[in-house]
Amino acid sequence: MGMRRDLSRFRDTTFDLLVIGAGIQGASIAWDACLRGLSVAVVDRGDFGAATSANSLGIVHGGLRYLARGDLPRMVESIQERSALLRIAPELVEPLPVLVPTYRDLARSRLVMHPALVVNDLISVRRNRGLRADRVIQPGRLVSRKECLRLFPLFEAKGLTGGALWYDARMRHPERLTLSFVRSAAERGAVPANYVRVDRLLVRGGRAEGALVTDLNQGTQFQVKARVVVVAAGPWTSEVLAGTLASGRVIQGARALAVNVRIDGVLSPAAVGVQVRNGGRDDDPVGGGNRFLFAVPYDGSTLLGTWYAVDYGGNPHSLITDGVRHLVQQFKQACPKLELPAARVIGYQWGWLPLKSGNERGRATALAERHRIIDHGKSDNVRHLLSVEGVKYTTARKVAERVVDRVFGDLGRPSPPCRTDVVPLDVLGEDALIRTGGHLARADVQRAVQEEMALKLSDIVLRRTTLGTTASLTRQALAETAQLAAAELGWDAMRQETEIEEVLRHRGALHEVPVA
Repeated sequence: MGMRRDLSRFRDTTFDLLVIGAGIQGASIAWDACLRGLSVAVVDRGDFGAATSANSLGIVHGGLRYLARGDLPRMVESIQERSALLRIAPELVEPLPVLVPTYRDLARSRLVMHPALVVNDLISVRRNRGLRADRVIQPGRLVSRKECLRLFPLFEAKGLTGGALWYDARMRHPERLTLSFVRSAAERGAVPANYVRVDRLLVRGGRAEGALVTDLNQGTQFQVKARVVVVAAGPWTSEVLAGTLASGRVIQGARALAVNVRIDGVLSPAAVGVQVRNGGRDDDPVGGGNRFLFAVPYDGSTLLGTWYAVDYGGNPHSLITDGVRHLVQQFKQACPKLELPAARVIGYQWGWLPLKSGNERGRATALAERHRIIDHGKSDNVRHLLSVEGVKYTTARKVAERVVDRVFGDLGRPSPPCRTDVVPLDVLGEDALIRTGGHLARADVQRAVQEEMALKLSDIVLRRTTLGTTASLTRQALAETAQLAAAELGWDAMRQETEIEEVLRHRGALHEVPVA
């Protein structure tokens, strides 16, 4: 059946739940709430999954890094959630080998990595419960120096003793995965709408009752009424809550920019981790010292990432281009044999991430590492209002489960059990999603507009299909797609050109970014 954008369904209805924000976190909340029988509305001022969720290396992490910190609960949760995604969306999530090199120094030695792999396998002994045979997660192992260099010849050879190989999972198309949560919610009765801006929350008698919103497509303003409101707007949460809360609980005016770079060709069949120094940036929200960057294979190309910087309201384009340049330089320094001429860099992706508490000057300077759920009835005397900030694709489903539990508590109703870890998502077949030839058929565009609420060329190219990630994408292919979209959406020639330029900006107008 798909999704149809019918804003009349918002009027004269009081929903059990209004979700503000339709990235992976808001989409997961909407799906869980619908599956448990609530009436749900979900709105986003942009497209579904187009902001914070737009920047992802596509890795579904099993939490091996938490082992080094001794944080076993987070590790177990990550393992369980990785399995859940492999179970409910096997068309879009698949096992991914991950390789890091081992060296003679103790911190990176085989002596350290071997017990880590053994413990990882023991903790995740039930990881394959309910999975298809082609989606099981194999045990990790050490590989020889020869095999390590076969898998990734670009490792620094001096002192190399081999590598540690384990398996996580990969989202074949993170944007489609987010959309699948929204589609699934819509199939169960949710009313979703993109390009609907929240102007202010409706609060009466100390309780949230919905929101006053504007349809950015038509410019009309109307109310969406709901018994409970959940704000899942990522780093824009403070803007949505502005004027509603008396306290300054939510951080104002700071967020982090994350940048990944896409290069032509596959460097390795595995996702490869290389250790680099942050470069001493004062605004690096990951912190100083060494950390890992990853090269992740993706349908004939490789994603390199991730570079971060704190944004305080300056020029985001300048930060993005700076990030592309620094990220390429860091990979070249870590892998001196890697040749990355500008022509090989075919695009970049970026998104905004929430930050945690500020420093002594009141400025937030570090990425949020844990999800946060705030009941504003307890903290700010506004009942039936919750806000949530998730930090990982991997655990968004579990965070949504906790949020919906609280929604039922607010409604004073007994909560049915959560089933989103076993109920399959509504996912289109792969043939309808994956296009690698650099062109879309009319049927692809019609489906995106008529059944999946695509209103812009970027919606079609970047989030309804994989056309925007192909190395073969050309301006001519964009022009052809824009013409097909124009027939559906009534665009004139000027609007088509505007839409093409917007796609190029978001995908990466590479002639503007010197990477040498």
